[in-house]
Amino acid sequence: MVKDPVTSSPFYAWFRVIRPLNLIIIAIAIVVLRYSYHGAFTNGGDWLLECLITLPLVFLAAGGNIINDYFDIKEDRINKPERALVGRVLKRRIALVSRWTLTAIGIVLAASLCWKIGNYIPLVIAIAISFVLFFYSTKLKGRVLIGNFAVAASISSVIPFSYADEIDTSMTTLMNLTMFIWEFGALLGLTFIIVFTRELAKDIEDIDGDKNAGHLTFPIAYSPQASWRLITALVTILIFSVIWINISTELDVTIGLFTGVTLSIAYFTWKKKATQVSAWLKLLLAAGLLLCYITNAGGLI
Repeated sequence: MVKDPVTSSPFYAWFRVIRPLNLIIIAIAIVVLRYSYHGAFTNGGDWLLECLITLPLVFLAAGGNIINDYFDIKEDRINKPERALVGRVLKRRIALVSRWTLTAIGIVLAASLCWKIGNYIPLVIAIAISFVLFFYSTKLKGRVLIGNFAVAASISSVIPFSYADEIDTSMTTLMNLTMFIWEFGALLGLTFIIVFTRELAKDIEDIDGDKNAGHLTFPIAYSPQASWRLITALVTILIFSVIWINISTELDVTIGLFTGVTLSIAYFTWKKKATQVSAWLKLLLAAGLLLCYITNAGGLI
């Protein structure tokens, strides 16, 4: 029996579809990353700069969330029927218009940021994210590992976007890339691995709905067992990274929290509990942000 949607209100359905909690988390992540670098919540007290750095990705993510639900109607009615709102409570036309409006606002804000800081990096990232999120929902989600890579890359792009005003575009692209990787590579790599691993776990959770929708995700193409082997390899990398953090930084409560969450992920990976692995990986991202906030990212960046 198909479950009734959680709401019958189109406005509340729209509000749920944009996933406001996730948007707040993105905004907090950018603020914390900025604080971890500058040691203050504003760079020189420029609140307009901080707003222009924070808001574009929030609007782009909101648009991406809507378009994802727009194209996921079939699998959502199997995987999470009570939360399948587009086409049931929220009209598809309104969802589509909302997506393009929110995306346009995000790109305009990114262009304003480019003018503010004098480099083109934010606009390049914003346009790339808008295309990736659209093609993820329409084409890439059902491709083996490509969809997982697209999501991980999109979320990881929060890091270069947050520090766009620190990039000196007078240097060559190769020099900029080298310096960025040298300064932020560890943080970027850990973020990518965490998100990529979580997407693999979610594919195992959603295998029935994805099969019905004709998607060819990794567990469908190769088997859930193969997915667990890949997840185990990635979690092993996370464990070694945590060991390195413990060795290279002064131990405190936040380091202990980060370590404890990682060990919990390892435990649920061993038990092959996809839902728990996904939830604890999301918690690990939050623990990482807390670690950045407490330590000013000195041990990570």
